[in-house]
Amino acid sequence: MNTQTNNDGIAAAISKIGAMAEAATAIQEINGTTHLVVPDGYKHIDLTAALEKAGAAPLRKNGTVHLGDLASFNVYVADQGEMWDTYIYADPDNLTLTAVLNEHAKIKDEAGWRDHRAVYKAELSREFTTWMQLNKKPMEQEDFAIFLEDNIADVVEPSGEALLQIALTLQAKTEVNFSSHKRLDNGQIQFAYSETVDARAGTGMIEIPREFTIGLRLFKNGDGYKVRARLKYRLGAGKLKFWYELDRAENAIEDAFQAYVNHARENGFTVLIGKP
Repeated sequence: MNTQTNNDGIAAAISKIGAMAEAATAIQEINGTTHLVVPDGYKHIDLTAALEKAGAAPLRKNGTVHLGDLASFNVYVADQGEMWDTYIYADPDNLTLTAVLNEHAKIKDEAGWRDHRAVYKAELSREFTTWMQLNKKPMEQEDFAIFLEDNIADVVEPSGEALLQIALTLQAKTEVNFSSHKRLDNGQIQFAYSETVDARAGTGMIEIPREFTIGLRLFKNGDGYKVRARLKYRLGAGKLKFWYELDRAENAIEDAFQAYVNHARENGFTVLIGKP
């Protein structure tokens, strides 16, 4: 190989390397994103995220924040949202409010990224969850009495003291034989029983209400609600089983969540029923 040919090859290689270097530094801005343009056979590298992280602040707001109560949700949306590109989506099935703070604009014909969000989920309170878990589930007499005693603070009608006395009586009469029952004019149910104490037979009556009312928070950090409960029973083989049925508990939950939806509208933002 002569010297001229060798020099030509070196020059061609240097020229190719120079072209590659020039291509590697050809940074282009395309629709707000940053790219390197490299020759065929090489990777296309999107530097947007890397450059953003190297900057003093992000190029735009994004991310999802989860708030612990409705007041915090409303404050965050008011601080971060704008009327023209913010929608709040209320989902009654999942009991969530989701604010999309960079939605598609209402007035201008502009698309939004839809990735800056605030979410609040209404969770059932501990006390209401307890009542819901045993709703419509028959319990043995003593188990029902213990449940009432443990949760008597939630009972508002009749008074907690009155229902507590009934619970204590039921606990004390677990060994008796119940023989009959009837409904009284005052709305209560009367049970007749017989028992043997110290070898002596005796009889007695227990009266319990047909229904009662609990007053408690439906949601954590929420307002108090009254929910009526119908008392049910089954008498068989001289033994009693009790349970209660909350009156339209699902409706009470819907009403409580609707109050949250109405409160979210007070800031002037558009609230839609649905999922974002």
